[in-house]
Formats: sequence, structure tokens, C-alpha cells
Amino acid sequence: MKRVFQKLQFTAPLQAIVFDCDGVLFDSKQANVKFYSHILERFGRPPVSHEQEDFIHMYPVRESLKYLFGEGEDFQAAWVYLRQIDFGAFNSYLRREPGLVEILEMAKANFRTALATNRMVSTRELLAHFDIEKYFDLVVSASDVRYPKPHPETMEKILETFRISPAQVLYVGDSAVDEALAEATGVFFVAYKNENLKAHMHIHHFQELQPVLLSQRPVSGG
Repeated sequence: MKRVFQKLQFTAPLQAIVFDCDGVLFDSKQANVKFYSHILERFGRPPVSHEQEDFIHMYPVRESLKYLFGEGEDFQAAWVYLRQIDFGAFNSYLRREPGLVEILEMAKANFRTALATNRMVSTRELLAHFDIEKYFDLVVSASDVRYPKPHPETMEKILETFRISPAQVLYVGDSAVDEALAEATGVFFVAYKNENLKAHMHIHHFQELQPVLLSQRPVSGG
């Protein structure tokens, strides 16, 4: 069931646009399923089930692996194996979301930009593979914080680096983890392709976000 906040009236000039990665920049569910199924099958286990897909899509790799393997020796062995995998081998299963480059160009031209993701060391390689790393002033992955999303540390790092307040941030995410992060930090939350999230705005295409950015972009002096 759709849950919606009353649309936020900005109380301060918008300064930064922050994006989640998987499910926002890319349709990555197939890639995630392929990746974790590869590891499971390596240890003689069945591939990722439909019931497991949402969890591995939202949570960091270590938590996802523990969810799939449980505690114990199998988890430890799988973790060692995972760290040897070439993540780039699964990039071909990713699909860039429609209108992504256009919205990134608009965001970069008018605001500070950041990526807030529960991916780890594969993050920068992925951005380079799709030639979009140039659009981000800051990338905060699960490797850059002690406590990944939904803990507020990821967003707090962005706020501190940019020296801005939560009221000056628009965050685009697609999962309950992103919803919790936005609620914990007080940023303006846009839910992407997920009507079940509590958000200030719901969009299904990045074109729907363009009027918001245009209305908030700084006015150039004459």
C-alpha cells in the first residue's frame, strides 16, 4: 500500500543530490542473483530463491552472505572466496536506468552530487565501467563507513563532507533501507519505482525529477 508524506516545502536552498546505486542507477537484481547464486553453487547449495532476492538486493555483501549461509565455517569459506571474485564479470547483467545520464548531468551542473551505496569495493569499478564516475563529487560505499545503510553514518559522512544540513539534501532511493536512512537523517526522500515506500515524492522515471531540480537550481548572477 502506498504511503506518502505531505510533499516537503524546502526550508533551505537545495545543495546536494544523493543517489542510491542498485535499483536506482541500475536495474541490478539479475546481476545480484547471478553473483550470489555463483557463490552458493560453488559450495554445493541451490541458487538464490525468489524469497531471498529482496534481501540481497538491499543489504551489504557481508550481511547478504551471512543471510544466505548462516553462521559458521561455510560462511567464512564463502567470504574468503567472495573476496577473490572479479565483480566486473557480472556487470553485463546490469541495465542502466532510462534517463540516468540526463538526470546526472542536470544534477552535476547545478548541485553537489553523491552516491550512497551498500556496495563495497566494486562500486568505483562499476561507475568507471559505465563511464558515470565523473558525475559524482563524492562516493560513499559500505567500504567507507563502519556501519552501512540504514545506519545514518553514510548520509552523515555526506553532510559533513559537503558542510550542509539535511534540509539541503534530496536523496533518491528504492528500498526500505533507503527509506530508513532518509527518516533517520531528515533528508528529502524521493522513492524510485517503489510505491510501498514512505516518501516525499514517488517517481517512476527520472524525467519526473527534472522539474524539481529545475525549480531548485541556483539562479546565476547577471
